[in-house]
Amino acid sequence: MIAVLGEALVDLLPAGGAGLWRARPGGSPANVALGLGRLGVPARFYGGLSRDDWGGWIRDRLREAGVEAAGPFVAAPTPLARVEGEAGGEARYHFYLRGTAFEAAGWPGLPENVTAVHAGSLAAAVEPCASEVWSRLLETTAFVSFDPNVRPGLTPPSFREVFWSRLDRFDLLKLSAADLDWLAAGGGRAESLRRLRERVPWLVLTLGAGGAVGFAGEHEVHQPPPGVRVVDTVGAGDAFSAGLLTWAHEAGVLGGAGLDRDGLAAALKFACRVAGLALERAGADLPTRAELEAVGGEICET
Repeated sequence: MIAVLGEALVDLLPAGGAGLWRARPGGSPANVALGLGRLGVPARFYGGLSRDDWGGWIRDRLREAGVEAAGPFVAAPTPLARVEGEAGGEARYHFYLRGTAFEAAGWPGLPENVTAVHAGSLAAAVEPCASEVWSRLLETTAFVSFDPNVRPGLTPPSFREVFWSRLDRFDLLKLSAADLDWLAAGGGRAESLRRLRERVPWLVLTLGAGGAVGFAGEHEVHQPPPGVRVVDTVGAGDAFSAGLLTWAHEAGVLGGAGLDRDGLAAALKFACRVAGLALERAGADLPTRAELEAVGGEICET
């Protein structure tokens, strides 16, 4: 079972008119958990969930995908993220977190049958969630996947030090080019990549319209972007993460199997296919396994 740690919230997307918004369940970690469940991977979500109607909506959506929500469950309202458009191919968000379920404390511990833990995003950078997330990441002996998913203006600058000091905790690190530039803080992308490759066994850098590039030991593989009609970029990075973890689950990588060049290429190809289907939909609507297989997305295809 894969445990996913982080925030669940509601995205408010423009609905085509002034003052009109369309609500969609979101939150990067919750999206990854949803994607894993829809792809047939056993998953459990850990993070604050409100007992209000929106919190129930999020929980029901996860349950329909086969994902258990572990909580904690609180009376505080569901956090919101208002999406105001896209700049450079990436959505811009305004978050409303204070006084919401995002700040819930007392998260449950991880069970013994966890084979991997995925975390990142705001919950790994903003207190009080960050303490809950890192206490579990530092305690677990399972495979750790991490996506910083930096939100400039909200992710605190102090997160840079936390991130660079804990690279040895990551077995898989997926980040965007924008994440890397923010984390480098002017240090240069090439030098930052060198540092990451020295410390992280499996590194994946997403490049938007440029596809993705993966690194594993001495291996480096570039995967072109999928040929799709882009409707919305919201949730595409989370779909990519769910695809990587699904491939790793099926290929035995989470259990310690090695990752050679062919495996790295297959993982990137599969993750791009998953993200491609998400790009063709509005909001974080991640594909199911049946939908993926209908377009030829075999999981361990090389």
